Amino acid sequence: MLSLFRNNQFTTVFFLALYVGLLHTAPALGLTPEPSSLPVSSGVLFEAWLGRIAANPLFNPLAAAVLVFIQAIVVNALVDEFRMLGERNWLPGMFYVLVSACLPDFLFLTPPLVAATFLPVAMRRIFKTYKQPAATALIFDAGFWTMVAALFYPPAIFMLLAVYAGIHVMRAFKLKEQIVMLSGVITPIFLAWLWYFWTDRGGAFWGVQFGDLFHWHHFDLSIDLRTVLESIVIGLLFLIILLSYGTYSFRKLNQIQKYVGILYWFLFIAGLSALFQREAPPAHLLLLVPSMGIFLSMTFSAMKNALVAELCHLALLGYILFIQFASAHLTLAG
Repeated sequence: MLSLFRNNQFTTVFFLALYVGLLHTAPALGLTPEPSSLPVSSGVLFEAWLGRIAANPLFNPLAAAVLVFIQAIVVNALVDEFRMLGERNWLPGMFYVLVSACLPDFLFLTPPLVAATFLPVAMRRIFKTYKQPAATALIFDAGFWTMVAALFYPPAIFMLLAVYAGIHVMRAFKLKEQIVMLSGVITPIFLAWLWYFWTDRGGAFWGVQFGDLFHWHHFDLSIDLRTVLESIVIGLLFLIILLSYGTYSFRKLNQIQKYVGILYWFLFIAGLSALFQREAPPAHLLLLVPSMGIFLSMTFSAMKNALVAELCHLALLGYILFIQFASAHLTLAG
């Protein structure tokens, strides 16, 4: 199956759509239960624009599949533009789709899924600052789009730390540019508040957007079989990425090494931010998916034995589909 995506032909986008369909069949047919009962923070834009779609059990999984398809194309274009794989192909988009479906909670239209759309956009702005003498517009955009993500999913505001660190990786981050980034962060907040104020809800804005952000995580030691199997797949993906660190940087241009460093910052901050939520829902891990999808595409692209790569991919795909179709029974069994 990997061979279908090892090319740069535009027609491969149809195979990508079929791959999305395969991994989103279970929720579309109602065979995957609704997301975890843990509350997911909704930002002001998600409630206003997507609340009704998310509440519809028919349109919710379909909208999620369409959004993941668009996100996969954006991620693939990001990797192609900056030549992170050396040769252009569709593996980054394919692995983005795979990782974005590795947990049942990922398969529904949720605030974290929408917020994840804007992280590759911010990454692209950061990557483009490399050796740019005048990068204020790019830095403004990086802060702006990350804050837009937070207006859909408030905990995404922590990703501003990754943006700040990423710009430091790419260039000497001067005070003037830091002020520009702050301006980019403030602008969407002000515009959203102005809209709320115009509709006589100015006071409610701050409660919705920032009212439940900073809490120490409450660890729940009670687990069921579904939780164990989901933890295995997430742990396995992390293990693959950590063990492949040398592959990502070995004999690579300094520019590519900087990109890899930024991806690790996004991965680290997205995971760490879960500790600042009282009960982080599984869907929060969607903030890790853009980095994880790119890293996995780099790992499998570096495999010299095509058969081994194919077998590893099929094993991972089969395990994910098993969790999707059996998740309801696994919860009951636990």
